[in-house]
Amino acid sequence: MVDQALRDRLQMLSEVAIEVRHHRASIQDAAATAKDTLLTRRLTITGPALSCSVLPLHPTDTTLAAALQHAATLPHADRAAEDVLTVLTKDVPAALADEDAASGIAGIFAGRERREAAARAEQYLTSTLAWLDNGALTALKAIDTRHLPRPDATLDALLDTEGPLLTATAHLGPVALIDLAPMAHLPTTIATLRSVVDTEQEARTRVLDAGHRVRDVAARRELNTMDIDRLREVTRDQLRLGAVRDAGIQTVGELLRAPIVAGHLPGIGETTAARINAAARSMQDAAREDAAIQIDARRQDTASVALVSALRQWEAAKNGGGPRAAVLVDELAPLADAVAQRAVLGIVHQPGARASGSFNPAEGAVERIEADVDDARQRAVRAAGDRDRIATTDDWSDFLERPASYFALLDEVGLTDSTTAGRGSLPEGLIEQIEQFHLDTSLLSASLRGYQRFGAAFALVQERVVIGDEMGLGKTVEALAAIAHVAATATDGTPRFVVVCPAAVVANWLRETEKHTSVPAFRIHGAERVRGISGWLREGGVAVTTFETLEWFRAHVPEEQRFAAVIVDEAHYVKNPDAKRTKHTRAILERSDRALLMSGTPLENKVEEFRVLIDHIRPDLMVDQDDDDPLAFRKQIAPVYLRRSQEDVLTELPELVEVEEWTDLTPAEAERYAAAVGSDSFHTMRQLAMLDGAASSKIAALRDVIAEARSTGRKTIVFSHYRAVLEAVLASVDGTVFGPLSGSTSPSGRQDLIDEFSAAAPGSVLVAQIIAGGVGLNIQAASVVVICEPQLKPTTEWQAIARARRMGQLDVVQVHRLLSEDGVDAALVRMLARKTRTFADFAAVSDTASASVQAVDISESQLIAQVLADERARLAAERAQTADGRTAGAATPEPAV
Repeated sequence: MVDQALRDRLQMLSEVAIEVRHHRASIQDAAATAKDTLLTRRLTITGPALSCSVLPLHPTDTTLAAALQHAATLPHADRAAEDVLTVLTKDVPAALADEDAASGIAGIFAGRERREAAARAEQYLTSTLAWLDNGALTALKAIDTRHLPRPDATLDALLDTEGPLLTATAHLGPVALIDLAPMAHLPTTIATLRSVVDTEQEARTRVLDAGHRVRDVAARRELNTMDIDRLREVTRDQLRLGAVRDAGIQTVGELLRAPIVAGHLPGIGETTAARINAAARSMQDAAREDAAIQIDARRQDTASVALVSALRQWEAAKNGGGPRAAVLVDELAPLADAVAQRAVLGIVHQPGARASGSFNPAEGAVERIEADVDDARQRAVRAAGDRDRIATTDDWSDFLERPASYFALLDEVGLTDSTTAGRGSLPEGLIEQIEQFHLDTSLLSASLRGYQRFGAAFALVQERVVIGDEMGLGKTVEALAAIAHVAATATDGTPRFVVVCPAAVVANWLRETEKHTSVPAFRIHGAERVRGISGWLREGGVAVTTFETLEWFRAHVPEEQRFAAVIVDEAHYVKNPDAKRTKHTRAILERSDRALLMSGTPLENKVEEFRVLIDHIRPDLMVDQDDDDPLAFRKQIAPVYLRRSQEDVLTELPELVEVEEWTDLTPAEAERYAAAVGSDSFHTMRQLAMLDGAASSKIAALRDVIAEARSTGRKTIVFSHYRAVLEAVLASVDGTVFGPLSGSTSPSGRQDLIDEFSAAAPGSVLVAQIIAGGVGLNIQAASVVVICEPQLKPTTEWQAIARARRMGQLDVVQVHRLLSEDGVDAALVRMLARKTRTFADFAAVSDTASASVQAVDISESQLIAQVLADERARLAAERAQTADGRTAGAATPEPAV
């Protein structure tokens, strides 16, 4: 039997080993529990361009961090240590038990086998003790940390890439850290957005109900003026209406309010009464179906006010909500819950991705999450601001200030007449394809009218197109909708878009992009071009540049850089294939699969110039270069050309009243005019009726127009091609006059002038050069337009008029053309009429036109030469007639009185 002292020592060593193993196991179990606790919190974040997991960390997770850190600092138990632990925790206790079984009183009765086992145990214990004393115990001491204090740990221990947590989760993909502390607002933000999303549908329902009430009011208004004889149109039955009329019922509305009762009127029994009442109800149904839902600014009735209020509430819900808000709520709600539970950090994993060099896809996921959180915050702030604004401002006043937005909302909700006019003259198969296209508006805040949604989808389906909608229909919003769709559906960051436009509208493009989309925009023009192009190349988004800047732009953009889409505004600027800006524009277009040329006037003088625009984007369509049939030409370009007119799609657009103000030249003007014709001074001929101040024939007419406009509280725009005429107007017109807005006015200066004019009192006047003020600017503040002389292109006048008569204009637009009866104006008016017919044949929507290219192919120089020749001939004929009259008068004396 082993000496008792040796037994006691072995017993003590066994107990130590058991404690060491238990101590190590408890530390490892605590670490496993800590890891499981952390991993069960792992959130899945999924969005349109995002799929990752986030493991949120709380300040109290230092306890879990300490547990993991404690396990990580445990000395490694090597083979020698494991052998010692096994011997002391299993083998030695078993040997001691075998020896005890054969000792003492039990040993007296022990059998041979037990005594032999005890003997073997004695030998084992003796040899084991010697083994332990010869160095094996060192291995046990090396892993015994019972005497060491538990280490303190911070959250940083969980973020160590070599630490226990990230090592254990390495299979989840590349990792990055996200700071959740700045997102303390997220729970409130998501709650706000969720409320907005939930209430948007309710607000939309209220709009529909209010719209139907407006329709009912319009129908009743029509029925109240509809003679009862109209009832015969809705029934084949014989109606005896004489007795009804004799009873004082003259209109269908009166009949509906007091239906016929059988026997109460002479000759009207049950059958006749039933027929008359049924016809009245049928007419009521027809009137309701046909009545247009419109908001008349001049009729502030209860139903219209209720509709405006409902639209405003829905717009606020849409601005803060909409599809994008719903996406953000679904994506960020789990993270908001984590932040609500006081998470301050997050470990982001990007499953299925691999880091490559310095590129870490998880860092990209962090950037996207942070951007989406910021987007959500801005939407929530905007929604709260809209609620405050609605609470503090009058709904009807807001409608009068922003009518275009309200009409667009009516269109979007489906309360306006959705006709086929918005489809242009596209083939049926293509129309079906476009209407089935899903337009992603999650990054678009503007409300799209039906025809605008169709135009954006057309550009996306066909990829390279010309949109030739008339001025005032919102081509800019259509282009922005296409941009927003491409950006929202992109899977690899924000795409790069290019907008090429005249310098005068750069500011407007930047303003509209920021206002209506969540896509960043950069000015690449003037002094800001270097900073702008740097930001655009780094971040993506919309580069807004000018035709004149394109050469510089091309030199500073890597040749291999492709563009998600190129938009060319006022595309008729690149109709000359030999011009430098055309060549630069075409080079940019070739670097994008999507191209959108925008111009309300793609055809001005020559059909061939229109062909050039099509050739920029689809040269394969221009097969019949010699074709002179407008119908065939339109069919040829139909897949890429969409044009709608204001009358087709803007049912609420105010009436356009055009007045020709003909005046006679004064004797002094007539004398100077003849001299100008004799010296071929064409431009002097066009201006001189405006340059004599108060004595000028046209100035008097202009003053009358402005005086009438002021008497009715209207603002006026005065357009002329000539600076001298503008100066004469400024010198001759009293009151508040702004301008001149001319070609030398900077782009920002132009917008400032228009903003000041828009904010000015009624009766104000803006004087503008027709090219500078008639392109790309929105001047709905004015409803009276004066054109001081006929222009050489009809489209120049159309563009100028469209600056005032566009979406958002509530008043009837008056256009006054100042014309000299006995001057060049009459000849130019005839020329304009001819060019207008040409445009209708080739570029406007028409299926019956037919004309010859050669018949309309007339240049500006040819026009001037022709007008000069005509005027010389006319004046010569007048002089001859005057001379003949004098001769006849001398030969035939007057009779004596």
